[in-house]
Amino acid sequence: MNQPHFSHVPYPTDYMDIAVKKVKNHFKDNFQNKKVLDLPAGNGWIGEVLTDYGMEVISADINEDKPHFAQVDMEKPLPFSDEEFDAIICCEGIEHIFSPFQLFTEFSRTLKRGGILIITTPNIQNLYTRWQFLCSGYLFQFDPFNQTPLKDNLVGDKGHISPVSYGQLRYFTEHHDMKVEPPTGGRMKRIILIPFLFPFLMIGIWWNYRDWKRTSGEKPKKEIIKHLFNIRVLLSRSLVFISTKPK
Repeated sequence: MNQPHFSHVPYPTDYMDIAVKKVKNHFKDNFQNKKVLDLPAGNGWIGEVLTDYGMEVISADINEDKPHFAQVDMEKPLPFSDEEFDAIICCEGIEHIFSPFQLFTEFSRTLKRGGILIITTPNIQNLYTRWQFLCSGYLFQFDPFNQTPLKDNLVGDKGHISPVSYGQLRYFTEHHDMKVEPPTGGRMKRIILIPFLFPFLMIGIWWNYRDWKRTSGEKPKKEIIKHLFNIRVLLSRSLVFISTKPK
């Protein structure tokens, strides 16, 4: 039985660069004895950069792009100890698996107190995706036409099968007693749409505020409105979700 081909971008991307900068800022350039998990490692760029900064990096993936990659299947419990990593980076991986919650649970388990978790995923909150879903019935980057389910005994790239929202990631974070940091996004696209969509954005903010008042009304929850209407969340291809584990 042939091993499936594993695809990934062959070049550094905007969301990879943001992930690296977030890790640097979190540690305030103090990289001594810091251990990082990069899963899925893709082209290996993140691990190479963080290693150059002096961190110990475990680059893990199911692909064999680099000989030093640890072979790790995100569908299974991670083969790492509790609280082993100071930082965990998961770029464009969580949408490729059946159970994003289980993977997040493993990230929480293996992250040290005081550590940072960065997840990037196709941004189903952005304005273009909202418009596409309204018109087509499916989300941008999640069209159903090129998806072929793998057989149970094959390990491979299933493609974009699990759209993950800011709300889901926030729920996962709070479930594990972690702290949600302000999200951001990669390169912004279609900025020209803003003037045309401004009235709809105002309706959206009002709708969010109304639902916040009607449901919880709790002050900490009000930040969700700010997060959802962050300009980068509205216009970026990739959502960059950040959470931290309190000491």
